[in-house]
Amino acid sequence: MNQPYSIEERSFPEMTVLSVRTTDTLRAMGSYIKGIYEQAKIRGLRPTGPLFTVYFEKPGDKPELDYELNLPVEGPPEELDKLADMGGDPCLYLRVRGSYAQFGAAYEALSRYAAQKGYELAGPPREVYVRGPLLGFLTFIPTMVTDIYFPVAAFAGKDDIGKAGY
Repeated sequence: MNQPYSIEERSFPEMTVLSVRTTDTLRAMGSYIKGIYEQAKIRGLRPTGPLFTVYFEKPGDKPELDYELNLPVEGPPEELDKLADMGGDPCLYLRVRGSYAQFGAAYEALSRYAAQKGYELAGPPREVYVRGPLLGFLTFIPTMVTDIYFPVAAFAGKDDIGKAGY
């Protein structure tokens, strides 16, 4: 399914995250997701938003890749003090509805937009699984929603962060 993309310039939301970084296959991601939710429960942490992944390598280039799963959480201060805070950095953003097969075109659209607007990429992309595959491969694909963020150096010369159709 080919969809038009509406690319926005926005800051990545600020949050405290419980995270796990690994080099493994994407198929193995489910076990890491299960583990991160179990760790949160054991430590008395409550999820405050959807899980997201930071990709340090491009998926598809090789069977195993370097990625980090992040779960926004709240909880006891003594546990939160052990965790990372992130967010607030400027990003290019777009939402993908449906299959992960659309991600190649979405990433291309973000890259083209960044180049056309003169943005310098400032870190690895982030995929926020707003509504992901809850039942593995049995998920009704049209219901899946993923927000993709491309960190950029800054919104230089911009008075406000606006919207741009693509």
